[in-house]
Amino acid sequence: MPFPIIEAFLLQPEEGKKGKIAICTNTLAPGMVSNEIPLDCRSDITALGSLVVNRDGAERMILNCLSHPTIEYLILFGQETQSFCPSTNLLSALMHGYANGKPGNVITHGRGVAHQYPSVAPHLLENFKKRFKVLPLFGNKASKDIIQNYLDWLKPNIPGQVYECVKKILEKKEIYYDSLVELVSVIAKQPSSGVTAIELDPKDFQHLQPPIVELEGEDSVTKVPFEVKAEGENIVVNLDIKNQYLTIKGPDSFLIAYSIMEHFNKHKLSLTPKEQLLLGFELSRAEMELRSDVKFSSLVNSTCEQTVREEILLAPGTILKADKLFYYKIGIKDDKISVQSMAHDTCTSVFELRAKHIAPIIDKLVKENRFEEYEQTFLHRADVGIEAGRAAIALASGYSYFQDFRNLFKLNKTEFPLLVAEGDSFLAVHQKIITALYTKGITAPHADTHKGIMRDACILAIYRKSGESLKHFPEIYASGTLNTSAMREQYKQQLLQKETDAEYSYGNRTREHFGFDQLQKCVDALKANPNQTIIIQRFDYNEDMSHTESEVKDAQGNVVRTRVEWTHDPCLTHDIYFIADNKLHAFHIARAHNIVNAYPENIFGLRDAYDEFIAKALGLELGDMFMLSSRGNMLLLTEEQKAKKLIAEPAKPIGELDKSIGPIDLSRNFPTKGIGVYEAQLEERNAMPTHPAIIAAENYNSKNLVEKASNYLKKRGDMHNNPILGTFDPKTQTVPGNLAFFQCNQRGGKLHATAVFTDGNKEKFAKDVEACNYLTTQYKKTLGLPLGNLAMFYVPVR
Repeated sequence: MPFPIIEAFLLQPEEGKKGKIAICTNTLAPGMVSNEIPLDCRSDITALGSLVVNRDGAERMILNCLSHPTIEYLILFGQETQSFCPSTNLLSALMHGYANGKPGNVITHGRGVAHQYPSVAPHLLENFKKRFKVLPLFGNKASKDIIQNYLDWLKPNIPGQVYECVKKILEKKEIYYDSLVELVSVIAKQPSSGVTAIELDPKDFQHLQPPIVELEGEDSVTKVPFEVKAEGENIVVNLDIKNQYLTIKGPDSFLIAYSIMEHFNKHKLSLTPKEQLLLGFELSRAEMELRSDVKFSSLVNSTCEQTVREEILLAPGTILKADKLFYYKIGIKDDKISVQSMAHDTCTSVFELRAKHIAPIIDKLVKENRFEEYEQTFLHRADVGIEAGRAAIALASGYSYFQDFRNLFKLNKTEFPLLVAEGDSFLAVHQKIITALYTKGITAPHADTHKGIMRDACILAIYRKSGESLKHFPEIYASGTLNTSAMREQYKQQLLQKETDAEYSYGNRTREHFGFDQLQKCVDALKANPNQTIIIQRFDYNEDMSHTESEVKDAQGNVVRTRVEWTHDPCLTHDIYFIADNKLHAFHIARAHNIVNAYPENIFGLRDAYDEFIAKALGLELGDMFMLSSRGNMLLLTEEQKAKKLIAEPAKPIGELDKSIGPIDLSRNFPTKGIGVYEAQLEERNAMPTHPAIIAAENYNSKNLVEKASNYLKKRGDMHNNPILGTFDPKTQTVPGNLAFFQCNQRGGKLHATAVFTDGNKEKFAKDVEACNYLTTQYKKTLGLPLGNLAMFYVPVR
């Protein structure tokens, strides 16, 4: 029997493929946990996996464990929350089983949401209980009583040494990786019990892995009483139904389908089931032509007449009532369109349709007719047609598709782009940069491999009139028990706090680390001379991007390995301020930026703690805020769903924007004020040009920052974001060559550079580009990689 028998994101170390230990990492990435376990302790660990989805993830874990030939210990590691309790619920299920008289296999004494295993039949849970020794290695105050009761219940069924080890670990206040390693070492000494895989009936897990139905056939054209086309920025639909000649237009396929449904329900009009599915497909076809500039052949031959038509108005919004019987999961698998027909009742059969073309799938869906008859049946069918249509168009055009994500895109694995977005509200800009990053960013493994795959890009976001555009922090960003107002105030205070008990804090680096308060220094300087550009710097080139090495010894005093500890360096590195049109404009720089989670608090914190502080002290209005995320990333393993949710959130339309502060493309012209940007292919430059920035960077407080940064990348990995350089010295307030920020590292197998110069002008432009080429060439000599792109900024042009 194959392992895993059900699709799951699992890490299976080669050295442990016959081991007896599996580790459930809860919400932690498996690679993160594996990296913390010494190599000499990994030989008995056969699989590690996280529970990405609460109930569904636990069910997959149980069934996959049953299908494995050697696993007998399952360690539950990683923290839980009060609402996400998969490990605690598994302990309750093992002790107490399912509640009598409740459908869906509800766990007796279950905690949190969805404490049930509808796809794990009672006999499978019993087999799991008999075969596996499940060991709790997680701390949870709310579940402390369950864990203690479970230990008492478990004691007779596991070796004494294992029991004592688990008990001792659970008595600690916090459980760290050293405890996991200790338990793994104890289990490794235990003899194998000679377990074997259990044969499973596919019907027992059909909702987790539906049986596949392969469909043959080509696309064909069907005669229908409607037509769908893309006109300008709208989808236009004409319908001839019962001598009524109707038309509707709008930019959104789902809203159009919803509006047609409402009109049909009101006037007792209808289309056949196949026509409803085909209408959804045609809506998707027109929408992808508008959104992604992807054209696809129509599947319909319209019988619509050329005549005067009554317009169906777009509904002001949608209210979705889900089908209570069936739902669909749609995607692309094994180079085919995949449509899973699922049922809410776990006793109802399910299946997965796969085909190269969409027409055979539509015909099969019509034949099966798995749609509840209710007031929104039309919408449900049309939506399945929309989603399946988008998957078909993506497959045929070489694009990627994700259900409920309204854009098609090709996976980019070679190009590191510069993405620019602007707007007059935070949500509007954030949606733009998330969408651009998701669809255009380079897809690559994160430098810290335990974080999984990421999308990455250089991102410039512009918040016009930040005093107004960042006045409101949308509640969709609320976290836990904190509303956005409390989050905003909390982060503001953190950024202003001078004290620190860690390696760094943003407040300390801004207001004390260099021996003075940079915020106040900025105010004083701009009061004395409003025409100058002021830099605030949190990165310390001498202290940061460094490491220490120490020996790790075993009990006998033998050196077993060398531990390398790297400094934790500030991500928000610089703030640049200048005054134009009697407004204070800010250009913030992050060397590395998590665009989904950390980003919102960073933006509002910088605006509230720093920008507003300086503007009020100067008696100025806040102008535009620029946020340069030199390496802006999204972690697909943990953030993809949240990103899609944010993109789908309604945002107010963007009003007329004043773009006079830029950014201006420097390859075309030079502005007289504001921000300039230049993109180009880097060129190898071995001879050192005469440029003050190079001299300063190679002798910065007796340190050669170019060597330090490039050697950091060579030792730790060239994908890392930590090393940057510049020539600004906060203590002397000098910036030789005006190079405030320079970052170079690898993306897509090439070295890409981001550079920010202050007070740029046309006369020094060519020399600044030349300096960037030379600096990147020095990285090339150390790292042996070809050159990629340069993104260079002038803040401001004078």
